[in-house]
Amino acid sequence: MTPGRRRVPSSTWIALAVVTAVVGWALWWLAGDLVTVDNGPDPASREQVAAQLAGADGVAMVLPVKLPDGYDVGRHYSYTNDEEAAAIDGEPTHAASREVIFFPHGGVGDLPAVALCVEDGTPKPSACPHPGARNTYIQRRHGHALLTMYTASVGDQDLSAWKTVDLTTDLNKVTWLH
Repeated sequence: MTPGRRRVPSSTWIALAVVTAVVGWALWWLAGDLVTVDNGPDPASREQVAAQLAGADGVAMVLPVKLPDGYDVGRHYSYTNDEEAAAIDGEPTHAASREVIFFPHGGVGDLPAVALCVEDGTPKPSACPHPGARNTYIQRRHGHALLTMYTASVGDQDLSAWKTVDLTTDLNKVTWLH
């Protein structure tokens, strides 16, 4: 005589379903962490931009309040330093000029990449690189600063959208940063 099949209580099935769901969720979460690519700091973060600009004192960075249509956030913030103003450890402490590059969305296509260089506007030898003869450039003033905006790519050289952008030194007013 064979014994009859014994029924598994429904509470056991419920417990098994809960354990399966929890283990499945944990594995899904772990797999997501393992395949997530860290692309580095967010270039549109106010904190990230402030940290990059804090590398030296001196001339303040002037940025567009709103970017012209078609442009992505600024990248590759840099500065040049006065030779006499180097710290004892050799690290530059004073920015004679600052520069940032704005690329069009999706890379360089119909719009030119634009470099924006800021320097003190008092008469002296320029700290910003002078655009080559093939580069179109415009100069604007913002307070005591002299800005040179020039094309940093081949192709279209139209900078007309940059002639009228509002400018600021206050990162909190820059609408394309978050």
